[in-house]
Amino acid sequence: MYIRKTLFLLFLSLPLMAEDSFDTKFNYFGNIALSGLDTSGYDLNHFNQDNVNDVFSLSPYSKVGAQITVVNGDFTFAAQGLLREVHDSVKADFTWLNLKYDINDNYAIRLGRIQTKVFLYSESLNLDYLHLWARAPSGVYTFMPVGTFDGLELSYNKVIGDYNFNASLVLFGSYSDTIYADKNRESMLKVDDTNSLFITLESENILYKASYSRSHTNIDDGLLQKSIIQGLEVYGNNMERYTYEDRYSDIYSFGFQYRGESLIIDAEIAHFESNSLLPTSTGAYALVGYKIDELTPFVMYGENHNDKSHFDTSAINTPDATSTLLKRGLDDTLYLTNFSQKTASIGMRYDLAVGLAFKAQVDRITTSNYGNISPFGVNSAGLERLGILSHDTGIEDKAVYAFTFSLSFAY
Repeated sequence: MYIRKTLFLLFLSLPLMAEDSFDTKFNYFGNIALSGLDTSGYDLNHFNQDNVNDVFSLSPYSKVGAQITVVNGDFTFAAQGLLREVHDSVKADFTWLNLKYDINDNYAIRLGRIQTKVFLYSESLNLDYLHLWARAPSGVYTFMPVGTFDGLELSYNKVIGDYNFNASLVLFGSYSDTIYADKNRESMLKVDDTNSLFITLESENILYKASYSRSHTNIDDGLLQKSIIQGLEVYGNNMERYTYEDRYSDIYSFGFQYRGESLIIDAEIAHFESNSLLPTSTGAYALVGYKIDELTPFVMYGENHNDKSHFDTSAINTPDATSTLLKRGLDDTLYLTNFSQKTASIGMRYDLAVGLAFKAQVDRITTSNYGNISPFGVNSAGLERLGILSHDTGIEDKAVYAFTFSLSFAY
């Protein structure tokens, strides 16, 4: 952490050291956000930032950052640093830190830390000022808990009629970061051997985007989870998929964006597959906004569905009381991996000045619970549901409202 903070301070001083012979651009950005839920006992979990609960807090979506771009001939150096609070500690990190070389008008190569392009707004996810929403559609964007990779990118650009075509191939991507599987448990997520293909087709007001990404992932299983799996293996059960360790995941996505004179439309669909303890899932959302001078009201609706078969453990052999108890613990564990939900949102953005916008959003979130939970919560650690919206044991499922107000800036 000390090294990260030192590098971050050095990064902030780069404009003072930039030579006049370089074309240097420096920008600051940030977000001051207040967010909370209307119901106690619930939490919104986003893996790598603070949780949102019924006590309004500034920390979960608030951040400050800076960008620097240095151009010299065919070379472009880009860096973006981000500072925010995560679970009561300040986290400073680079989300961009790369060097690009333009081979010619069509081909380029980039090496270093690169923001992923899996979804429409993955590259700009930390630049809240650029987005209409105050809170991203989590049913899709939580498929990628890690948003940056250290690796190599090859890209191809070509103008085709009224459209600009871009294809990017990311190879050998890797990254590791601390995530929070629930509001108290810290885990280290390691991602490597990431290979991705991104294709965009963009005109003056329309953009289409398709992507595919495959990664090798690793999260250390907890001691209790390992004991359950090893115990059930003794009874001849194949438990290979019930682990987070040494797994692979695949993400497919397609997005559409329209920017008219007043009308704004965003839509994305994504599919996640993994041979790990996580379920196969499909998420989608659509947003429609209409700009009236400085005010832009919008509505958004999103759904996320997990594969129900993931939670079916009926084929596991349980010939005695011990194996039955172990399976009960597995059911609890699987129950916690469910993050199926529906979210209906209404919000607005008001542009106060160039580079400064106020945003407000209300989300109505309902969940679909698959699988079973034991009455004693054998492996639930006091929670009946993790995923995007979790709640404590003994709380009846209900619609939960999330409120987010933010002041976003970019200069």
